[in-house]
Amino acid sequence: MASDAARPDDDAAPAPLDRIEAFVNTRRDDGDDLGTPAQLAGWLRTRALVAAGTTATAGQLERARAVREGIRALIAENNAEPVSSPRPDGLDPAARRVLAELSRELPLVLDVTIDPPRLVPATRTPVDAALAGLLAVVAEAVAAGTWHRLKACREPSCRWAYYDHSRNRRRTWCSMELCGNRAKARAAHHRRTASRS
Repeated sequence: MASDAARPDDDAAPAPLDRIEAFVNTRRDDGDDLGTPAQLAGWLRTRALVAAGTTATAGQLERARAVREGIRALIAENNAEPVSSPRPDGLDPAARRVLAELSRELPLVLDVTIDPPRLVPATRTPVDAALAGLLAVVAEAVAAGTWHRLKACREPSCRWAYYDHSRNRRRTWCSMELCGNRAKARAAHHRRTASRS
């Protein structure tokens, strides 16, 4: 995972998909913003996803991390990378399956009492409702046609979530200057090594 200090902010996903981008990017090579239950609760409070005073449990932290990595696997597939085993690049091949299981524990219902009707969390626990709300954002982005533009950087040491603003939707790295150059240098090295063999 890359450090957020090295990432451009001008490529942020449009709201509310920016919440998913920020959530996935809580894990970096230099740390994890969801390192403790208190950090999880603080992250959710900062984004107005839970009320002030809300606390999280170790189980909810584990669930949040599993949701995060499941979403990372989904957005890697938006970058034409099916997640299969074995994966030496930081993507867990079981993450999508685990997310599918968790989504049954974080149900959403269509609230027709609001205009326009939308998916809302069916759970009453604040942290779980926030996680379900993040899954609702995924569903809304799919419906809006913006989901496939949210991707995970193809650089194995990075996996930063980014929104592909390019016209042809073919961007593969979060940053051409950082990850793109690394990938191109590595490919050139492999070509030189192969030609010598």
